[in-house]
Amino acid sequence: MYKIIPLAIITGISDVLVVGLVSRLFVVLVGKENRPSIPYSNLFSTDPFLKLVILISIYVLFNWIASFLRLTLRAFQEKLRASIFIDLSQIAQRNIFNQKYDFFLTEKSEELSSKIVLNIQRVSEKFVRPVLQIVSGSFIVLFIFIAILGFAKAAAFYLVIFLVLGYTFLSLTVTPFIRKATRQRIVLESEINKIMTESMRTIIDVHLTGSETFFQDRYSKAGKKALPFLWKGETLPELPRSLIEPFGITLIFSIGLFPYITNSNPENFVEIVPFLATIAVASLKLTPPLQDLFRGITDLRGGIPDLEESLKILELSPMRINSNSKLKNRFEMPKNSIKLKSLSYKYPSSDNFNLNNIDIEIPIGGKIAFVGKTGSGKSTTANQILCLLRPTSGNILLDDKELTNEQVPNWQSLCSYVPQSINLLNGDFITNVAYGLESHEINERKVKDSLEAAQLKDLISGLPEGLRTKIGENGIRLSGGQRQRIAIARAFYLDAKLLILDEATSALDNKTESELINALSQMKNKLTIIFIAHRLTTIKQCDCIYEFENGEIKAKGKFDELKEKSKSFAEMIKISEKY
Repeated sequence: MYKIIPLAIITGISDVLVVGLVSRLFVVLVGKENRPSIPYSNLFSTDPFLKLVILISIYVLFNWIASFLRLTLRAFQEKLRASIFIDLSQIAQRNIFNQKYDFFLTEKSEELSSKIVLNIQRVSEKFVRPVLQIVSGSFIVLFIFIAILGFAKAAAFYLVIFLVLGYTFLSLTVTPFIRKATRQRIVLESEINKIMTESMRTIIDVHLTGSETFFQDRYSKAGKKALPFLWKGETLPELPRSLIEPFGITLIFSIGLFPYITNSNPENFVEIVPFLATIAVASLKLTPPLQDLFRGITDLRGGIPDLEESLKILELSPMRINSNSKLKNRFEMPKNSIKLKSLSYKYPSSDNFNLNNIDIEIPIGGKIAFVGKTGSGKSTTANQILCLLRPTSGNILLDDKELTNEQVPNWQSLCSYVPQSINLLNGDFITNVAYGLESHEINERKVKDSLEAAQLKDLISGLPEGLRTKIGENGIRLSGGQRQRIAIARAFYLDAKLLILDEATSALDNKTESELINALSQMKNKLTIIFIAHRLTTIKQCDCIYEFENGEIKAKGKFDELKEKSKSFAEMIKISEKY
């Protein structure tokens, strides 16, 4: 901003000089060089032709200078606006990252993306840019107004009053329509983004079911609904200039010509040419910054819905504790056990407990499993262990010491989670295994070892580009089992001490699954594994199996022990063996 204000002042002065030169130029052209009422009449004392050449040259030069200054001013405005957009979007992204996991259970990813990018971009266009235009436009208008006032006095005063009142009236008139169009546009843009995201995410189903027309029709209908609000939102702010500018020019010439129309002396028409030319050029110089000024005000008033949507993200308070590097250096994996003691949990939007008085003990270096019907509380318990969700009551104990909120980020750095539905980056094997690391931080030897441990050696060696092979968006070029193994390789690379496999081997054949579990068991580090599985062959060798039902622990024990004392678990075994 410290560069924009001086530049706006210099631009205003250059426009004033251009207006003054027009006056002098037309005095010379009509041969009225001694007219005392015209400013700058004694600027040159040379012959008329040389005067004319010099004036034209200076006029052209100052026009180039003024145009260059306006372009430079706009460049500084847009650079600052873009910088603010980047800063605001980074704040929005940081605020979202700093929310607890349950925030993402209620918010849609498409809407969050829209708020970060589209709405904040609109704020930069409808708030930041207008503010910058108002600031710079005010200085330019002030200088030109002073110049016109000094030259045309009363006529200039009435002209500016008319322009200000006209712009104000039209701005107040169109603002409600712009605001309505903006609100509707936000809703419909979100709908369009949702349709596009859903169709791309389910592209296989789209092709197999022939649903292209269905999504195209939805997109077309949403686009047609959005169309009037899109063009109105961009066109209505231009209305003041489109009406006031020609009307103002008409008024200028009417004021200038009226005294001479009543007097038929031809000499009078020659004398008013410099006056009319100067006022016309001054008004042309005045109109763009005045338009910027009032369009800025209109955009500010009409863009309130965009600001409201963006503030919902920009004003989010951090709810998640960030990693403490000092604590991380001395935070270690517990040596004996991880315990969930009398732990209960209910989601913020729920009246019922999803977990009720859970007691679980996980031996370090051991393998345990959670089994039960869908919705019985297995994954919610895993989220508690990972501290993605925090208990409503009860505690998580590491070696019988309570895990505090300050320790959560450092505890999470020791954990890895592999879900059934894997989300991968649109990159190569290296960037997906060494997740979240810059290229110079990546150990490719370790990436290769991790992929080999995840039973992907044959796949990588058969690819021409090896580790640098692009896997497509969300690993679309890979099978489900290969995607799952990349996620497991990621856990190997990150030296996870606790690994939760949530149906993470469901897409593997029995042989590959067995080899992978053996690889997990033979890791050099003491790895603690929690299986969440319906395929019971996965959990036969577990140290303890917890059976969940309606958010409670129904039974626990080793495989054969649980088979004897739990009828529902025995039934699960029969069903598993049958299929």
